[in-house]
Amino acid sequence: MDFLEREKRDKDAGEAEGLFYDLKEVVPPRSREESIRFFLKVFGNDKPLVVEIGSGNGHFLVDYAKRHLGRNYAGTEILIGRARRFSSKLKKRNMKNVIVFWGDARRFVWDFLYEDSVEEFIVMFPDPWPKKRHYKHRLLSNGFILMLYFRLRAGGKISVATDYEEYRDFIIREFGKVLGFRNMFSNGYSFYPEDYPKTLFEDRFKKEGKPIYYMQWVKEGDAGGASHGMR
Repeated sequence: MDFLEREKRDKDAGEAEGLFYDLKEVVPPRSREESIRFFLKVFGNDKPLVVEIGSGNGHFLVDYAKRHLGRNYAGTEILIGRARRFSSKLKKRNMKNVIVFWGDARRFVWDFLYEDSVEEFIVMFPDPWPKKRHYKHRLLSNGFILMLYFRLRAGGKISVATDYEEYRDFIIREFGKVLGFRNMFSNGYSFYPEDYPKTLFEDRFKKEGKPIYYMQWVKEGDAGGASHGMR
């Protein structure tokens, strides 16, 4: 089966499920050119791509995509129930600029995205894995951040929110190990933007009186330039 046939099969399968893709079933593109064609077929246009990692039921991304129609959106979610509910929201609202990938976000970023292909990554309330022996499971470590760096366009952004102060500091340190990012806040973080869509976690944490920490980094320069690398 050539790539065009795979594209048609995968696109039809996605449409049948409300643009829901199972990462274990979809054959990933084998080059940057195939990746561009894949998303062009899915969305029907080449608008800038925004990726949310850990979309849950889709509360944030559905609202965000409605407010910013000039982009395409891909959400990833590892839990099948949440991914299905996200897909159902898209069907009910007849939204064509958002798709859902069910599976490990790391695999999606590694297999489906290529260099300089993403305008923004959004990570809302990733699991903090608070016990020290579990730090190895934390998503936003320097290895994964470096992978995101390569997928971002120059000037692209990574936006992160957490309620967990120690994880906030951990994330800031891990970003500091990757050359080529500029933190948008002088002290490393701000607070959850008032004009941002609400999430279930954000609403719950606010009711519990917890502060919400918001961070954002911008990619400077070219991924192929001498400025990239690890500190």
